[in-house]
Amino acid sequence: MNLYKITQVLLMALVTSLPLCAQAQKLASQNWVVDLNGQKNEAYTANDSKSSFGVFCSGEKCLFYLHQALKCDPGAKYSVLMNSQVISTALSMECTQIGGNLFQILDPFEAVLKATQTGEMIGFAVALQSGAFAVTRFSLAGAKPAIERALLEAAKSKFRDQKPPPENTPKSTLKDIAI
Repeated sequence: MNLYKITQVLLMALVTSLPLCAQAQKLASQNWVVDLNGQKNEAYTANDSKSSFGVFCSGEKCLFYLHQALKCDPGAKYSVLMNSQVISTALSMECTQIGGNLFQILDPFEAVLKATQTGEMIGFAVALQSGAFAVTRFSLAGAKPAIERALLEAAKSKFRDQKPPPENTPKSTLKDIAI
């Protein structure tokens, strides 16, 4: 399954699950919000230009996204420059439409995660057709604990989905596997 399909499934799960979550928990972490919904968890922040940046997890699969007022073609990949106090790098960004909203999925995940762990701000510069750049900046105050909580809940979901072995399953011993 390609990245576009995976991100579409993950984000559709987010959109469709929000109204159904009876036991959802919303926590504040300085300038960040953590939405815990069992199998679907998110940590995000917004800025004055009504753009948002965050991490969304469905089950144990997580992705970073930008949601901004830029027009893009669903399925198209673009380059974006990311800058924080610990890392400056070019990323790949895939446009995904969920409902009437366009999300830009950021890749590689590890580079974005590293950039969110220290510092005060993170910025993204997207090249526009006009030759200019659209720049959005987000506060990282509270990002580290918010993102860690969303990722922790995603890791826990792996274990919630696992069923214990049947009671009559034989237990292996060291001598059973010794060669």
